[in-house]
Amino acid sequence: MNHPHYQHLAGIFEAYLAEHQPRGTPDSLYEPMRYINNLGGKRIRPVLVLMAYNLWHPDVAPALPAALAIEYFHNFSLMHDDIMDEAPLRRGKESVHTHFDRNAAILAGDSLLIKSFELLIDLEQRYRLGSSVALVMAKTSLEICEGQQMDIDFETRTSPSEDEYVEMIRKKTACLLGACLRIGSMIAGAHSDVSNSLYAYGENLGLAFQIKDDTLDVFGDPELTGKQKGGDILQGKKNFLYVCALNTLPESDKENFINSYSNVTSDQGISKVIELYRSMGIEDYDREKQKHYFERAMSSLHNIKGVDTSMLKSFAEELVKREH
Repeated sequence: MNHPHYQHLAGIFEAYLAEHQPRGTPDSLYEPMRYINNLGGKRIRPVLVLMAYNLWHPDVAPALPAALAIEYFHNFSLMHDDIMDEAPLRRGKESVHTHFDRNAAILAGDSLLIKSFELLIDLEQRYRLGSSVALVMAKTSLEICEGQQMDIDFETRTSPSEDEYVEMIRKKTACLLGACLRIGSMIAGAHSDVSNSLYAYGENLGLAFQIKDDTLDVFGDPELTGKQKGGDILQGKKNFLYVCALNTLPESDKENFINSYSNVTSDQGISKVIELYRSMGIEDYDREKQKHYFERAMSSLHNIKGVDTSMLKSFAEELVKREH
């Protein structure tokens, strides 16, 4: 993300994270936590907390513990996802369970989750918040678990519907973006209607973001994405493009597509699937879906009066226009 204000808030958060890396005894528990926190990333989720708070207050310092809690939670979920996926790499480096071991990654992930709630509960008590940000996080955490299980279940199903896929990514990815904005605005003292509108903005932006990710996997430039072109196809992952193609094909062609997709083992096999997607107009359809959820996100911002939401608008534009 190259937006100056985003970079400013990301820099503030990076400095705060560096000062608040988890430490304790035994260090063998805390070292893997610091390891994943130091793997970098765009820091989109903690910055969204700060952006929401920043709508009402110029100094984001009071919201930094909540931003840290969100980053702790996000990294906990990545550690456990990597274990379930048996992924050897995370952000181009060894995943936690590869660098240390599986048990260390499970315990360190659990500890990050606990620390996330510890931070939020302490924040509630310190600022005497009228509503519970920890409860928002708890509900979001359960939704993310539901979304993860739906994703796992999809791997054993041949024909999930588009609506089912969208609900899965809403729970697995988008709801956390919404929660970031809701929590940031709650700490700022915003009215619940405003927090709800910001949640809707974040959730719809999250849907556009994930569909964009799926599109970039297949149609993106590998030199920009840093990933193999069609990596999802090679892994047999049923992403948004797969679901759209499957539900567009006539019944007589579905079984052949399912078998071909599940047996891709080479660049040539990937190219055949991509050619099919192009002939069906799947890339254009995906772009229309991204636009649909982007416009819903923008519509949610129209309900917020009295504050300047231009930063959120430009952030959303940059997020969906990105090429990596």
